[in-house]
Amino acid sequence: MTHPHESFLNEFKFAIDHMVPLTPPEIIEKANKLYSDLLADEDATEKQIHQALSLIGREEFPYRKAYHALCEGDEEKRLQDAVFERLDASVRKKAEEVTKHGVLLDDLIGSRMFEEQFKPEEKLQIEQAILLSEDVVDNQCDDRARKRQEQYVDLVDNWTKEATRLQALIDRLRTMGSEDPKWTGEINSIADKLEEGWSIVERDPIEEEIMKEIEYWNTVLHEEEEV
Repeated sequence: MTHPHESFLNEFKFAIDHMVPLTPPEIIEKANKLYSDLLADEDATEKQIHQALSLIGREEFPYRKAYHALCEGDEEKRLQDAVFERLDASVRKKAEEVTKHGVLLDDLIGSRMFEEQFKPEEKLQIEQAILLSEDVVDNQCDDRARKRQEQYVDLVDNWTKEATRLQALIDRLRTMGSEDPKWTGEINSIADKLEEGWSIVERDPIEEEIMKEIEYWNTVLHEEEEV
């Protein structure tokens, strides 16, 4: 029998399998156990699954950010080099003409230009070259991060502090909900939504969005006090 929330759990498993290579094994093991426990429990709710996603995402956040910080600087250039090495000379020339103006490969294959200016066999060759080259670039990132382990550790520490700071802002907003029972439910709901950003299948919490809510509710609560 399939799980009532099978598609949601499939997202969870996909995210676990695609964590950055230097994610600590204990986090991956914890994530896999949570996934297995939820999969085995047909009564598990979407809320429970989302709580598991957010818990793991919050722990994985510093390692993902640190890993990308070490790799993203020249990643596109290395990807292009790896792709072009796999292309026939004529196809490589056409692709280079486009990318030399700053167009990213991912943007190229999703553009009208790609559909109109490249023949079907040329498009297939480029798409296959990208798939093969992405694995090469990922391995290069992994190797580079290991070689720069000290820098990686410092980055993890910085992003851990950043995660703590963002959570403190969300906690600050939630605390504001206790100032007036009339708004407690709504403020808690907003804080819950912001915390969903920790989920490994959602985007990260955004400071600007959190501060916008804090400023708004600060105005609402204190203006009502003055009336």
